[in-house]
Amino acid sequence: MGAGKYRLGVGIFLGFLSVLSLMPAHFGSGDSVQARDTESVVTSVAPALPSGVAVKIVGGDALFRLESTNHEVLVPGYQDEPYMKITSDNKVFVNDGSTTAFLNGDRYGNVDVSGFAATDTPKWRLIATNGIAMWHDHRVHWMSPIQPAPIDVKGTVLYWKVPITVDGTDIEVAGTLFLREKAAVWWWLSGAMLMSAAIALSLTRRRLLFVLLLALSIAGVIAGFLQYLGLPDGARITPLLLMFSSGGTLLTTAGLWLGRKTDAPQHTALSLHAGAGTALVICAWLCADQVRAAYVPGIEPMWVVRALIPMLLGVGLVATIDCVTRVVRGAA
Repeated sequence: MGAGKYRLGVGIFLGFLSVLSLMPAHFGSGDSVQARDTESVVTSVAPALPSGVAVKIVGGDALFRLESTNHEVLVPGYQDEPYMKITSDNKVFVNDGSTTAFLNGDRYGNVDVSGFAATDTPKWRLIATNGIAMWHDHRVHWMSPIQPAPIDVKGTVLYWKVPITVDGTDIEVAGTLFLREKAAVWWWLSGAMLMSAAIALSLTRRRLLFVLLLALSIAGVIAGFLQYLGLPDGARITPLLLMFSSGGTLLTTAGLWLGRKTDAPQHTALSLHAGAGTALVICAWLCADQVRAAYVPGIEPMWVVRALIPMLLGVGLVATIDCVTRVVRGAA
């Protein structure tokens, strides 16, 4: 029994280790500014933008995206100070001496400004050479974690304006922020139904339970990969679904391979499956807010993630409990 517990611990440790090996150097910048239940839409641009210049909102209301080719573009900050600029040779600069640049690091501007000193002379820093500027703009979203109350049946929250200057011409980009309805709580039933099937498999055909665990892990890898690529650089969130599902895939594959070898200790295979199940449970817990949020970052159709996360939780929980129980009891 002692050896079984040791193998179980190693399996769960490998689960965390396989995930840590996929961790990015830092959280994606979209994590701190990502939308959940609100969406910002550009409704007008006056006067019209010249050819080669385009604007849009990316990630619900997370980022303002401005693209310019061979034009001089300047974006003023909240205090009308120079904040962002794109030169005629498509170089993008941000003014690090701008208060706006400092405040935009957090969705609600909750930053300590005591150590920051704005400068009258811009401190331009090159951030891109492709003519694409993206930044989180507090003017286009609701500045409170408390859900806003819409002012009409369309879900309108507020009307916003962001000024820019293109080749010396002042242009006003206007838009509307909408509150979108949360997804139904019934999405969690997909996990409950698959959990019931997983329990039945654990009692009758356990190998099929692990095949199901592998299939869901692979589905998580695919959905997580598409979700990560679905947002541009700067808007991307930490790929939790991709990371934890990859760990689950590796561990379940190893467990199934060992399970086919008659001379291999079955406790080791069970421990690997327990580690995989644990990885999927943690994944579902960390991504649970995407099940009911009005906006799921980076993937269309959103129902894929809404259904998958409850399934990962249900099957991962059954696999973990089943394997831990069998290892502790000393059953193969």
